[in-house]
Amino acid sequence: MSMAVFGGTFDPPHKGHTKLVSAVCSQLGLGRCLIIPTNIPPHKRQATGGASAADRLAMAALCDWGVPAQVSDIELARTGKSYTYDTLVQLRALYPGEKFYFLLGSDMLYYFKKWHRWQELLGLATFCAAARNAADRAGLQAFADELTAQAGGEILLFDFPPVEISSSALRQSLAAGAAVGAYLDPAVASYINTHHLYRQGASV
Repeated sequence: MSMAVFGGTFDPPHKGHTKLVSAVCSQLGLGRCLIIPTNIPPHKRQATGGASAADRLAMAALCDWGVPAQVSDIELARTGKSYTYDTLVQLRALYPGEKFYFLLGSDMLYYFKKWHRWQELLGLATFCAAARNAADRAGLQAFADELTAQAGGEILLFDFPPVEISSSALRQSLAAGAAVGAYLDPAVASYINTHHLYRQGASV
């Protein structure tokens, strides 16, 4: 059996996230995905004014990911930074015999050598990186080949034109009272309004 794995802060989850999961699962023929909200991301500063772990978990569960998806608190339940190595080791123990396809954007692949125990990571899952266009794909392929030549494993590329939105930009817009419903799953927009997340102004 095989499943996609997609992690992120999801603060909040938006259509860029859901479209990426849907696209890669369609292109790779994956029928299900494990969604993992991060506790403390190792490679970025924690956001100020963000939602709680419980709210982020709830919003991720409300999203339509385009495939059957399970939202896991595996990283939220751990203390300290959320290292992908620790998560994949834990997942392999929880799902013996499962093959994991770990999804990430092209920008994250270029930072891969800074990831905790990156060489061992390539033996724990197949990594799948989103290519924004043909030029991006060529650069990604060269870098992916360099990584696998050094550490083995498999890195797949898939086509995914970028959705020009980010969670940080959404938080700023929400704090300013701007309408951002076009970028959110309707259920997530409703949750943000109901729980008064990110802003004190009008509804999404």
